[in-house]
Amino acid sequence: MKRRTIYNIMYAIVAMILATACDDKNDSNYEPGTPTAENSIGVYFDSSNPSEFIFQQGEANEIEIGVSRLKGVDTAAEVPLVVSADDGLTVPATAKFEAGESSTTIKVGFGNLEESKKYNIKVTVPEDYADHYTTKPGATAYAGYIMVAAWNTISDKVKMSWTTLGVTNEFTTSLERLGETDRYRFHNFLTSGIDYIFTIGNNSTAYAGYNCITTYANYEPYEGSEAKGAYLFDDATQEYPTWTVANGTIEVADICILENYGTATGYSCISFTRRSGYVYLYFTDYTDGTYEYYNPVSFSWE
Repeated sequence: MKRRTIYNIMYAIVAMILATACDDKNDSNYEPGTPTAENSIGVYFDSSNPSEFIFQQGEANEIEIGVSRLKGVDTAAEVPLVVSADDGLTVPATAKFEAGESSTTIKVGFGNLEESKKYNIKVTVPEDYADHYTTKPGATAYAGYIMVAAWNTISDKVKMSWTTLGVTNEFTTSLERLGETDRYRFHNFLTSGIDYIFTIGNNSTAYAGYNCITTYANYEPYEGSEAKGAYLFDDATQEYPTWTVANGTIEVADICILENYGTATGYSCISFTRRSGYVYLYFTDYTDGTYEYYNPVSFSWE
């Protein structure tokens, strides 16, 4: 009897432990999310908003951040915003939708900002106007920064070589970096009158020892079945540049810069240790209707 009683006690203790361990109600840290307010219009910041705005001094004095709503489009609405911003930035306290508008913008103003300093912005939609559970192309909070920077010259004696219809063209230009960012440019690229602006990424698989170049501005995207590239384009005038090469005997209609082809990346690439690289032209069109493929621009500097 004594032995049986001890076993019964042991079983009871184990059962109590298991019951306690499985008491989800008391032990779980789960807390349900805040439910969507009954009259919420589902305001959110568009996913297309950049997280960084970088300008040259005097180039701009405001930026726009896109805001949208899921419901209540038929009526006007003024939505309060929770704002956190560094000194020097002026951020509106509300986003205003006119009747019939599903999207609007808020304008963030600024004056003379300190060069190469990040001025941070964070804007959040209050819970009464938010909807965290409906799928949407954006989020109920936006965070980003504004920075003013100047172009600094790395070299003003960059030598470029480009062969067009059998004629070799030689150019001298400058390579510049925007402040401390990863943004670079070749001034007056190939005498087109357009600056070629790009960023630098991972190691190129097309050229060992080089880093990929990705076109950042002054371009129209090219996406073929296998190739990814960029047409040289003037963002300011919204036009493709045309210009002459080969001592004025050949007129260029457009060029397409190749970045990736198939699984290979970094056909356009750069190495700061080797002080050289390529802006690889996938194709070049001429105004007389002729064209050619795969005529890269090689460059180097001392």
